[in-house]
Amino acid sequence: MNYFAFMSGPGLDPNLRDFPPNEIGRPEFTGMNSFNVISLKYKFSQKLALDFQTRTRVVFNNGTDRKNFQNFIWEAPRVGISGKLMGGDDWALTGAVNTDFPSFLPSPLTGYTARERTVLINPGLFANLRYTPKGSRWSLFTVMTPRYFLYRDREAVEPEWRSAGGVGGNKAELGLWMSPTVNYNFNEKSALTFGSAIGYVKQVGSTWNPTRATMVSNENTPAWVLEAIPVSVGYTHKFSEEFTVYPFIQAFPIAAQRFDAQRGTTASLYETASIGMWVSGALF
Repeated sequence: MNYFAFMSGPGLDPNLRDFPPNEIGRPEFTGMNSFNVISLKYKFSQKLALDFQTRTRVVFNNGTDRKNFQNFIWEAPRVGISGKLMGGDDWALTGAVNTDFPSFLPSPLTGYTARERTVLINPGLFANLRYTPKGSRWSLFTVMTPRYFLYRDREAVEPEWRSAGGVGGNKAELGLWMSPTVNYNFNEKSALTFGSAIGYVKQVGSTWNPTRATMVSNENTPAWVLEAIPVSVGYTHKFSEEFTVYPFIQAFPIAAQRFDAQRGTTASLYETASIGMWVSGALF
């Protein structure tokens, strides 16, 4: 059993302190929240396992005064095959090929976002790449999550998506995502960590021409979208195999990606800055 939790905290701007802001200064979700994944694995060989993921979101406050506010949100589980995909002396690629259960199934086999977006299937990869050169204090870790989405209704989205500035045509149909971090290790347990996230997405409103691209995330466009690239810095500490924590500060430095196409305004760098944290570990 493995787990990780990604906690989205308050914006640094006093006007945005009740919710985590996205790249255009709008709420990333209703309020400060934690997205939590627990993976249960049954090994049927030395390298491969049946992998079942439960996913939940806990929202700590109603930062946008939303009606029908919920503190606990159950997301669609994912099922697939996981294991060590490849590796060498100082690097390893491990992960799972999986998909959500379809949205037409009853809860708990489906969840909030899948139901609101009418997801039928979304096969993809959830993989971790670790590179730790021998004799060096530097190391690299990245999560890679390419995924394809098939929907019953291509325009259906959850209310939080619209409050974040998005429209139905902005949801992903095919996404190539990775979240790299570079670590400078002080010792075996502590490191200074620099992180980011990169995503290149064909939205449902995009054509299948990947060479036509834009950096504006919330406009109706036939182009693919280079999603807003955050930059984060923080401190990673591994207390034990069961508990590793990484608190950080992040912001979106590219001005073109802070443009809000719906309002015609550009958020300042400060308006996109927020506090967050990763927590992860292996329970057994």
